Amino acid sequence: MACRERSFLKSVPAGHKVLIQEVKNGGIAMKHGICLTTIYPDAITDSKLMGGLIRKVRDLELFQCVEIYFEGSPREEAAIQKTLADAGITAVYLGGLPVKRDGIDLTSKSERVRQKSVEMCKRHMDHANRMGCSRIVIASGRDWEETGCREQIAECMRGSLGALDRYVEGSGIQICLEPFPVKTEPYLAVGESMFVYEIFTGSDFRNVGITFDTSHFLQIGENLEESFLLLKPWISHIHLANCVMKDKTSPLYGDKHPLFCQEGGSLGIEDARAYYQRLNREELLQKVEICSVEIISRGREDWYFDAVCKEAESIWR
Repeated sequence: MACRERSFLKSVPAGHKVLIQEVKNGGIAMKHGICLTTIYPDAITDSKLMGGLIRKVRDLELFQCVEIYFEGSPREEAAIQKTLADAGITAVYLGGLPVKRDGIDLTSKSERVRQKSVEMCKRHMDHANRMGCSRIVIASGRDWEETGCREQIAECMRGSLGALDRYVEGSGIQICLEPFPVKTEPYLAVGESMFVYEIFTGSDFRNVGITFDTSHFLQIGENLEESFLLLKPWISHIHLANCVMKDKTSPLYGDKHPLFCQEGGSLGIEDARAYYQRLNREELLQKVEICSVEIISRGREDWYFDAVCKEAESIWR
């Protein structure tokens, strides 16, 4: 992995603590977060590792939120909930992973498949609730092979979101729809900002918002500022993430979420800092409750964790 900022990453002493306060936006305290299980995939099935990582984040004093996905027993989920509560850390449930992996299809043209997918998502919301997560991130489902089905897909998406919205009513959990690339992996149906806008315009969801992932919109080929402004009324959650799109032969091409310092990346560390600071300066983050960095590790998880922390510090300072 080529990384332009290795010298920067080495310049901060090991075990450093940098306290970044929650950002106040029109009365909302926006929390900074880190996607943990994209860096430490073994934590998905290891509750002890998960607990240790949560405490590690607490001790670092850089983030107020962790984003996780976990598969285990209700007892293990309860233990994670207690660890989060004791640490004073907010959690987001990364439901996009099982949606893509397990073929959950909230926009399926088969009503039977769509309804089954809604029920599967409800079970994930139960898991999120048992762990004390404040929100769950979900995605649509595979794009239809037929053309000219835009409104039918939108109706399916609205119907699924409406059912899930009613299910979480009163639970304190917010659902966040995360748009994904349409024309490249994972080829999901709902991704382009104008299509997302059409789905949400006129909707009366009470517990549904949008996760704005910078990498996904860059993969789609959109302008980040324009896409954000279009979807701003519903964005409550941001993933700051990079991608490699110019070199299709790169093993990091597409939805791989490399470090911001990755050579050939579409959103370098300076770009990410400027983008975040511009949104904040222009008071466009008033409804955003959580802004997290999302990087996928490729081995050397502890090294990646340190690198992500230092990049986050550079973006938010």
